[in-house]
Amino acid sequence: MPSPKISYTALAHRVVRESREPLPFAEIMQRINALAPVTTKNPKGTIRNAISQSYLIVNTGNGCYGWKYRVINDSVLRLTLSESDCRCEAIEYTGELQDALYPAFFAGSKYGDREPVHLNLPDGTTTSLPLEHMHEAHWGTRATPEFWEWFNTLHAKSGDALIFRVLDGEARLYAVEFQTRAARDEAAIAARNQQIVQAALSRFRSSPSGVTDWAMSSHLLAIGLYRHPVPPDPLKEIWTRNLWEPELMRKPVRSGWVYAERDDSELMIESLTQQLRDQTSAQRKRRPASIDGFIAPTSIYQLKVTLRDSHPAIWRRIQVPDTILLPHLHGVLQLAMGWTNSHLHLFQVGELNFAEPSPDDDFPVIDYCSVQLNQVAPAVADSLVYLYDFGDSWEHDIVVEKILPGDTGTHNLSCLDGQRACPPEDVGGVWGYADFVKAIRNPRHPEHAEMLEWVGGAFDPDRLDLPGVNRMLHIFQLSLARQARTK
Repeated sequence: MPSPKISYTALAHRVVRESREPLPFAEIMQRINALAPVTTKNPKGTIRNAISQSYLIVNTGNGCYGWKYRVINDSVLRLTLSESDCRCEAIEYTGELQDALYPAFFAGSKYGDREPVHLNLPDGTTTSLPLEHMHEAHWGTRATPEFWEWFNTLHAKSGDALIFRVLDGEARLYAVEFQTRAARDEAAIAARNQQIVQAALSRFRSSPSGVTDWAMSSHLLAIGLYRHPVPPDPLKEIWTRNLWEPELMRKPVRSGWVYAERDDSELMIESLTQQLRDQTSAQRKRRPASIDGFIAPTSIYQLKVTLRDSHPAIWRRIQVPDTILLPHLHGVLQLAMGWTNSHLHLFQVGELNFAEPSPDDDFPVIDYCSVQLNQVAPAVADSLVYLYDFGDSWEHDIVVEKILPGDTGTHNLSCLDGQRACPPEDVGGVWGYADFVKAIRNPRHPEHAEMLEWVGGAFDPDRLDLPGVNRMLHIFQLSLARQARTK
């Protein structure tokens, strides 16, 4: 009888949850190995992937990872009351308040928890707050008679606020108090708002393609920005379009996974060619890789590229010269699949890893800057793996289908065929993408509107813009030729 498959996500959850304090990655690795040795080809990559795909293990901003239910303790959040809130029918949550009350909202059925929370009222009673869907992607609560009995004594008006405190996230215990608009310390709140804005800008600028609102609120809670006696204004009131939109426009890629009508082709190509120029400059200072089996550049390789574990399969059939360098093949794969060149990558051939060396590498790599495709896959049926984004861990199986005759110097790049759209970046790997597709295809799904808004308003999982792919490859080919002439 085969042994049960080890869930490294479950092991990571166990290790982080059992620790009272956040842990550095090395300590998490050590404790997981003590429970069950990680036997994958890339153990550190496996655990980093497990951590990155968990909504309950959060980066606390100091190189450590903590259990989300615990790191949000002592957070203080402000909910500015609207006219509808004051009519005592329902309270609509802000994104950060919803995240603090229901940290596992996005964790899926296995780890999710949307049960009512316990709320201490100022009069000493404890009531519950159920989570309820209000409209579109908005959530809140219709509360309980005990809550409204207390609320009615406040004679609250629009602009007043409820102040929520996280007493014990794991016990689901919170407290609330009331603050009139007149009692606001405007100077202190303005200072707190500025702290939030600066932290949000820093996080947004560090991301290759921006940060969604729900991911931003989770980040700010995790790094302790709300553990302060003076709560800032709600995030939606201070993290406004005029702040994030100019930053988004500066990104090399803004909506890179959608080829249809994409307007960032030149930026995408410039991002790739600049990366290649930087690699070439750095490679001149290093000793080139030495691999036996060089084949003269007289052939065209036909490759079948399949995104591993995608169901139905997401794949492309491409043609490239046999002498194409692996860094250039990376560019072709980014464009043919539809990625945005926003994360790290490497090639795996058997037990060997090929990438641009970095002092931060957790495992040995061979400098791939002078390695040609025909050196690592010299025959039909040879295969290699292309790993993109060590967090979401998109693994592409590449198989040499045919080796066609071609004249020396041929550099045609083309995509002959393929099926289905590339997943959005940072969607959580193939499993997160499956959940994403379910949400956008079902108008009744509770996350339908939010996921559509996150992806830009529309996404067709079945669409592949093959002419658009080949236009991008043609631009890339011309860019490589210009780069070669300027050497």
